[in-house]
Amino acid sequence: MSRFQSQLNTATRLIESYRPGEPFHLYLKQYFSANRKHGSSDRKLIRDLCYSYFRIGQWISDQSISDRLLAAYYLVITDPMPLISALCPEWPVPTSHEPTARAAQIGLAWQPDLVFPWADQLSTAIDPTAFIESLLRQPDLFVRIRPGQESTVRDKLSRDQIQHRVIGKTALALSNATSLESRFSLDWEIVVQDLSSQRIAELFQTMPVRTSWKVWDACAASGGKSLLTYDHLPQVQLTCTDLRPNILRNLQSRLQRAGIPVEHVGVDDLTQRRDRSAMGKFDLILADVPCTGSGTWSRTPEQLCHFDPSSIDSYAERQYAILQQLIPQLEPDGYLLYMTCSVFHKENEAVVNRFCGSNGMELIEMKTFTGYADRADSLFAALLKRSS
Repeated sequence: MSRFQSQLNTATRLIESYRPGEPFHLYLKQYFSANRKHGSSDRKLIRDLCYSYFRIGQWISDQSISDRLLAAYYLVITDPMPLISALCPEWPVPTSHEPTARAAQIGLAWQPDLVFPWADQLSTAIDPTAFIESLLRQPDLFVRIRPGQESTVRDKLSRDQIQHRVIGKTALALSNATSLESRFSLDWEIVVQDLSSQRIAELFQTMPVRTSWKVWDACAASGGKSLLTYDHLPQVQLTCTDLRPNILRNLQSRLQRAGIPVEHVGVDDLTQRRDRSAMGKFDLILADVPCTGSGTWSRTPEQLCHFDPSSIDSYAERQYAILQQLIPQLEPDGYLLYMTCSVFHKENEAVVNRFCGSNGMELIEMKTFTGYADRADSLFAALLKRSS
């Protein structure tokens, strides 16, 4: 058996045995840890085969897993493909990156509606064709340069000859293979943060100038939005909560590395009604709510094969319930920044319109950050203001 055939067989077995629920990258990591026989080049090819398979969703689902793996790999991979030359010598070298043309070169019809069957449910600002085609490619690795660290970071980029793209004043796009820990002081010099998440700061510009801000990051996760807020608003007094104690420990470590003081960190389930008056009131509440994560599926394409569309409604109800719990803690004339990494209308515009329509909240600005033109994630945000 050839090496390429062995790699294809391994990828086929992995796809057959994978069950949804666990992130595929963790499943793959466990497999490689238990099977040391695979060298680095084997691991890369097997990984590329599997992720290519997920990226095509239900396209050509009538074919065998191994045949779909080969077709998906041909469609997705832009580097030279010796595996295809060895196993499918009759297939021509691709002459285009465009999926319709590539599929036609191997006698197949490209059907984007089978990759992403929910295009009719997208937010209005999302271009269905561009979004679906972006699912075929791994996004870049993005970092944000923190204030005062610009010259230090650029010196290190030059010293180590790190290939990068500069976007705006402080965003850098890097290869996903770039080693950061050995070169930069993470969270002090740079913050790993997707480009669309960085662009949330654009909404801060529509808020009034104040000498200080009391801010509650209500679904704080590992603290990326907290760091962003601290770096863009003056004199931030920060409170961070999340449902998950383990991720809050990570947040505290990050804020400590970043040199950012925090007033309070605590566990809070925002779907539950309770008296939060002891927290006081806030000038700004960040609500990066749980969602389908559909704006990040180019990073986790296994979702395309295992997504349950009924979860959109479930998430929308949960998001609305969370927003309801935040109102009592918002100062009159205070701001609420609602965010999802979803591309679905029901989780985005529909939630905002329903919430503003029944809670005396004014919509200041609503934006969809479509990251696909920059090889980034897509993200939705709406800035709301409480009536005085």
